[in-house]
Amino acid sequence: MKEQCQTRVVLRWVCFIPAAVLAAWVVWLVVALLNKITIGMRGIDPSSFLPRAFIEFTSHAAMGAAFVYVGAKVAPMHHKIVAYVLAGVGLVAAGFMLFPAFMVSNYWAVWAGLSLILGVGVTAYSVSIGKVEL
Repeated sequence: MKEQCQTRVVLRWVCFIPAAVLAAWVVWLVVALLNKITIGMRGIDPSSFLPRAFIEFTSHAAMGAAFVYVGAKVAPMHHKIVAYVLAGVGLVAAGFMLFPAFMVSNYWAVWAGLSLILGVGVTAYSVSIGKVEL
């Protein structure tokens, strides 16, 4: 029985980063797709400037939030510390994505990176003040 518990703890430590990445990707995909569908159903072109800015912002902010929250939730213990570490990883990853986006003047990627930073930051802050229970 004790070996099963220890195995479960080890598996959760091994899987928390892949779970965070997978959840972030799925959330990004679902939010972007649902926004495109609902905006398109209103007769608005989702590729025009304001709808695209909205879709990029919401999908990437939700992606950052899901990365931090799901990763911290899957970790077997020290949830707050894991949330802070994942927030740091998310911020560093967003920073690495922003550099080439600036270099090639891809402003949609810059907008996405900034919204990802906001999603990660708001989630980490919410965990720190106790608004989000892990």
